[in-house]
Amino acid sequence: MIGQTKLASRVREEVRDRIRDGRFADGVQLPPEVDLAVSLGVSRTTVRDALLQLEQEGLVIRRHGHGTFVRSSARLRGSLNANLSATEVIRSHGMEPGTSHARIDRRTPPPAVAEQLRLGRADMVIHLERVRTADGRPVIFTIDMMPARLFAQAAVDPEILLDPALSLYRLYAERLGRSITDGQAAIRLTRADELAAERLAMPIGSPILQLEQVDATAEGEPVLYSVESYVADTFEFSVHRRGPALDAVPSRASPIRSGA
Repeated sequence: MIGQTKLASRVREEVRDRIRDGRFADGVQLPPEVDLAVSLGVSRTTVRDALLQLEQEGLVIRRHGHGTFVRSSARLRGSLNANLSATEVIRSHGMEPGTSHARIDRRTPPPAVAEQLRLGRADMVIHLERVRTADGRPVIFTIDMMPARLFAQAAVDPEILLDPALSLYRLYAERLGRSITDGQAAIRLTRADELAAERLAMPIGSPILQLEQVDATAEGEPVLYSVESYVADTFEFSVHRRGPALDAVPSRASPIRSGA
C-alpha cells in the first residue's frame, strides 16, 4: 500500500504538471479539495497535504473561505527558497527524525526581532525552543518566535507547540489562519554559544551552520522568526544558481560534417 507521504507527493506532482502545461492557468481557482480527491482517486487529506506543499513552494495560494488559487507568474523556486522542515531535512539524509528539549514561554522579543515581525513595544511573542535529533543524535537546535496575538486571535493554546509531531507551517495554515508562502533567509558559519552547545551536546565554540529566517504570508505579513543551528559536520546544503544567460556569439569554426 502506498504511504500517505508518497500519495501526497504523487498528487503534488500531478497538480504541478497541470499548472506547468496550462490546464491550471495563472490566477485560476483550483477545483474544491473533495473534487480533486475524487478525480485523482485519493483522500481529501492527501489532497490537502499536497496543496500545502505546493503553497510552501509558492505555486498556489490558499485563501481561507474562498479556495485555492494558482499564484500569478507561478514558478518553481530554487533550493534557497524552499521552506523544508527540520524533519524533511533529516529524512533527506537517510536518518530518523526526533524531537527533544521542547519548551515555550511568552516574552518581549529583542528589538531587532520585533522590527522584523513589525511588532509594537507592547507586543509579545511565543518563544519556542526545540532540539531535532537524527537517529537519536542532536543535530539541529531551533528557536522560533511567533506573535502572541496570532494565538490569541485564533483561540489556540500555545501549549500545542510542545507536540513533537507538530508542523509549524501546518499549524499556521490550519489553526492560525496564516499560510506561509515566502521566507527571507541568511545562512552563515559561526560558533556555538553556551546554549546551543549545551543543546547540541558539543563543546562551546564548535562550528555550526546557523540559518536565520523570517517567514511571511503571500500578502507580505511577517509571522515567524526562526534561528536554526545545524551541527556543521552533519549537514551539507546546496544552492541552484542560474544565469546569466548571455547571448551566445556564433562560432566561426567550420561545422562538423556527418561522416568526417
